[in-house]
Amino acid sequence: MKYGITTEELSRSYCEQKILKVYKEIGFDAVDYSYDIHAVPNSVYDQDDYLDYAKNLKLAAVEAGIAIHQMHAPLYHRRIDMPLTKEDQQEEKFLKKMTKRGFEIAEILGCHYMVMHPRKMRFYDQIGAKEKARSYNLQMFREYEALARKHHVQIALFSYHPQTHMPVDTVFRTAEEIVSYLEELNSDVFVACLDTGHANINGISAAHMVKVLNQHLKVLHVHDNYAALDQHLLCGYGTIDWNAFSQSLHDIRFDGVISLETSAMCTHLPEISCLDYARLAFRTVSNLVK
Repeated sequence: MKYGITTEELSRSYCEQKILKVYKEIGFDAVDYSYDIHAVPNSVYDQDDYLDYAKNLKLAAVEAGIAIHQMHAPLYHRRIDMPLTKEDQQEEKFLKKMTKRGFEIAEILGCHYMVMHPRKMRFYDQIGAKEKARSYNLQMFREYEALARKHHVQIALFSYHPQTHMPVDTVFRTAEEIVSYLEELNSDVFVACLDTGHANINGISAAHMVKVLNQHLKVLHVHDNYAALDQHLLCGYGTIDWNAFSQSLHDIRFDGVISLETSAMCTHLPEISCLDYARLAFRTVSNLVK
């Protein structure tokens, strides 16, 4: 198995070039590049020289000997069944620009997977809502297909979680729905990303999700919770059955990266403790999921 972690865990403590070196020294093989945290006005990727920054980051990864395996596309928060305000329109335009830039940046970084959320609806239980959401999302994903091909990037479709204390029907809640989307999209571009924490909130075992996604599964977001909120805890600090999850990966012969997404563990820690956490995270995941 190969092991990875998001760059966000140490983003408050070190520059990104240093983060790559630190993770490699700890033992990680790869990183999940938290590009989405840069999807704000005046960030390094909202500058004219954004490609130079990406090239320097790639050089740092090569020097450190660590792969940039996957990255997050910017997140669209507005529900598609709500009217657009002027501010919403400006945000949508900006996020679309940053998403398009992401593919170009991914190619420079040698990053093969761009993880993308589906767009969601506020009133998903209304008649016709599921069909509307499906039509909208398929069209949106296809809009980025040519760009993904141009930059040799695959788009990993990503499960969604509701902020609730019980499973709620929503876009991409189940692995079966993700597969149904993938069957309508071109397999050379579109693959699946499994988020273990979101599956747990939705009342579905991560092991079952792996079994259903099977050959479509190329990207993982690995973290734990108590099946209530998206807590982004380290494996073993919540209620997910990690033995079953690990076995399911072996069953489908998964050969990708076990990539942690546990930045919440560092939110309230001092900088030196974030480094200690990264060491703990590597030891924990490499022993629990192997």
